[in-house]
Amino acid sequence: MRSATDRTSLLAYMLPAIPLAMLGMPLIIYVPPFYAAELGLELAAVGGIFFIARAWDAITDPVIGHLSDRTRGPWGRRKPWIAAGVPLLMISLYLFLSPPVAVSKTYLFAVALIFYVAWTTVQIPYLSWGAELSRDYTARTRINGYRETGTMIGIILATLLPVVFLREENPALRDILWVYVVFLLVLLPVAASGATLVTPKTAFVESGKHGLFSSLKLLFVNKPFVRLIIGVFFLWLGGSVMNASLIFTFEHILQMPRSGFLKFVLIQYLIGIACLPLWVRFGNRYGRHRALFWGGFGYLAVQPLYLLVAPGDFSQLLLVALVHGPIISVIWVMPPALIADTIEYGMMKGGSDDAAIYMAVYNFMVKVAFAGGVGIALPLLGILGFQPMGQNDVQAIRGLIFVGLFLPAIIGVAGAVLLYNHPINKHRHGVIRRWLARKSLMPESLP
Repeated sequence: MRSATDRTSLLAYMLPAIPLAMLGMPLIIYVPPFYAAELGLELAAVGGIFFIARAWDAITDPVIGHLSDRTRGPWGRRKPWIAAGVPLLMISLYLFLSPPVAVSKTYLFAVALIFYVAWTTVQIPYLSWGAELSRDYTARTRINGYRETGTMIGIILATLLPVVFLREENPALRDILWVYVVFLLVLLPVAASGATLVTPKTAFVESGKHGLFSSLKLLFVNKPFVRLIIGVFFLWLGGSVMNASLIFTFEHILQMPRSGFLKFVLIQYLIGIACLPLWVRFGNRYGRHRALFWGGFGYLAVQPLYLLVAPGDFSQLLLVALVHGPIISVIWVMPPALIADTIEYGMMKGGSDDAAIYMAVYNFMVKVAFAGGVGIALPLLGILGFQPMGQNDVQAIRGLIFVGLFLPAIIGVAGAVLLYNHPINKHRHGVIRRWLARKSLMPESLP
């Protein structure tokens, strides 16, 4: 039987991260401005709908996570959900990213709800699968490094494809989204098939079947887990505020064409993927929580560097990429591995080996942060007088500068403070595993 952590298994496991990341990028950067700027829906309405749709995951994430934890069969706990969820995701992403020209708020609301259920059906089991491939602290960093390499490749492709296939200087957002639709409808089934056929199902400890509410209750008495998700939430929220206003920052402050924006993002993520092995080594040596502290908050704190770039000067913009690029991957790589470490702590406190319910709460937190960022940034820009399709006075541009360049770091500092001294490091995680083995709550042979 193939090892779950050999290179071939990890490369296969990495594959779904590529289309999932490609899908995530337009949702963060392009879809809200698309519905507001090109389809004419009000900024406040778009922000409110995205917030409600993501809050819907408060129900779907833990429910699907719990059902995945309780799934038994020859394919294990995770693979059946991925195989069933991909077709639904393909249909809903087509409806979401390629809507009719005359779209209504009701259409956006309904399609967004369906889409996020489909996304959860794939993403929660996929993240949980990675948490179970190994229980070793160092191996977990490596596993997450593989998966997030796939994430970075997906983001690079998401940036590169519109540049390659759309030659206009300022392509329409609908045209950019259509490129994603075409490629995702091919990549999603191919990647899911490769992962489920090659990477082995994972072992787990059958430690009793708690109901959904009792499982959630046990999670929230897991103090390291609660502290961790609160800290990461503020980092993601700051990042979401930044991303929701990023395209406006490029067009109205930096005065860059969309083609320049796409090239900048591509270069930034190429630098990020090149530096990813360094962060993996840093996390294993000094602690993943310290890597997340320095990288996550640092990425938000250097946003004001955009103000040093002369409008329209792409060469100066590349200097910002040299600062942002090396630290962009940290917030993707470290949190899932840190969340996985808290599972064994929860087992020590009487919980079950239920990775999916942990990942469901984490995934829900990330989505609420994404939705909260859109729900904060877009209405606040409207209050401050900014108009995405019209002329903006000095006061409106100042509002954009505050929301896009300074507010993210203000929000992120709260998360950074909580993460700096996260209580489960490599040594303490080893102690927890040995304690579980002595109490016969986890076999020592479990990888």
